[in-house]
Amino acid sequence: MFKNTKKGFSLIELLIVVAIMGILSAVVLSSLGTAREKARDASRILDVKDMAKLLVLESDSGDVDLETCITADASTLTCTGPGDVSYFSGYSDPSGSTTICDSTSDTDCQYSISQADGDAAATTEDFEICFYLEYGSAGLSAGVHSIIGPIGNLRDTCE
Repeated sequence: MFKNTKKGFSLIELLIVVAIMGILSAVVLSSLGTAREKARDASRILDVKDMAKLLVLESDSGDVDLETCITADASTLTCTGPGDVSYFSGYSDPSGSTTICDSTSDTDCQYSISQADGDAAATTEDFEICFYLEYGSAGLSAGVHSIIGPIGNLRDTCE
């Protein structure tokens, strides 16, 4: 009789292990996509809340017009004042989108600012910052949302 003295794995055993590893990596990679969307959404909400806080702090000296971002749906990146509003340039959408958010946005977009009713010439006490959520967070679904001042309430629409 012949004894099998070879030690090791057969080709079938190796293929099964590779297939299992492929399936596991596909599951992990698909769950990472959702985690990235959720992380970007959380960052967006923190950004707009920070911007609203800056506006409220600036409103302590009265209702002041914002400088250089005076049109309806103006990019927050273009705001230069008053005071600490100039820090808005540090808050950009994490997706890197250059499209400006408005009520019709249906994809990632850069934060925009208007009056609470959607008109031009936002002030430190009358503002609406629009942003887009990919997945949904903080009780908001995916889509365009806004934060209005001076109370800083998040809402489901962007005027």
